[in-house]
Amino acid sequence: MRLVSWNIENATRCMGALPAIVADLGTPDVLCLQELRIGPQDGDAIHSLQRALPGYQCHYALANDPRNVTFRGGRMYGVATFARGRWRPEATPWDLEGRVIAIRKRGIAVVNVYAVNGTAKPYYEETGAVAGDRHDLKRRFQSRIMDLGRALRRDGGVIMAGDWNVSRTAQDTHPRLRTEEPHAQARAELNARIVADGFVDIWRARHETERRYTWFKRGSRTLDAARVDYILVSDDLASAVRSAEILELLPHSDHAPIMVDLALAR
Repeated sequence: MRLVSWNIENATRCMGALPAIVADLGTPDVLCLQELRIGPQDGDAIHSLQRALPGYQCHYALANDPRNVTFRGGRMYGVATFARGRWRPEATPWDLEGRVIAIRKRGIAVVNVYAVNGTAKPYYEETGAVAGDRHDLKRRFQSRIMDLGRALRRDGGVIMAGDWNVSRTAQDTHPRLRTEEPHAQARAELNARIVADGFVDIWRARHETERRYTWFKRGSRTLDAARVDYILVSDDLASAVRSAEILELLPHSDHAPIMVDLALAR
């Protein structure tokens, strides 16, 4: 099974090019896209998304939170997973911002993740009450997504792939790792959960000393980049991984795709 994850940055900008892009990516069995920038009101764009890749099922989640998702008319975030074969979606009712879609079939689950980027902007509950800021939301999201991965492990192997909006170590960023609070706390909590819940950052496990990045700041005269996109596999799947790679940056996004190949028992 080949899985590719890519923060596409704006799906509508390259919808028509997706079949060619997917072919260039080796026609993966599962394709996880983040940052669609499609809203639930965009019927034509949703219709195009669902039919963008013949031969794939399209499972998606879009932002539907008018209190917290207002930029670009609510057309922020959004994730879509294209999968060959028959998969069933897993409900995540706590996700109102279109950041998670989980699919599963016998013995394996895939979680597509577009994690929160922490800021000091307030976060509003459905009642209108302020529930901290988006730094707090980031940490709650990280906890919930790891809880989901741990729960899915009861029925088999789990792959969690996407844009985590966290560089795990200084080795994963240039020119420097943000060590100030609250970034340090969010990083420490996520790193601890990855280990405690039995997941492996598979690219780093296979490339222990290499410096490669998945996000690049546009227009920067010097290198400003970070590895914030990664694939976590449950430790029972680690031995099935044949390769894990960061692919070449595509012209459509400021993120590079990432890929994992696994040899799975049928």
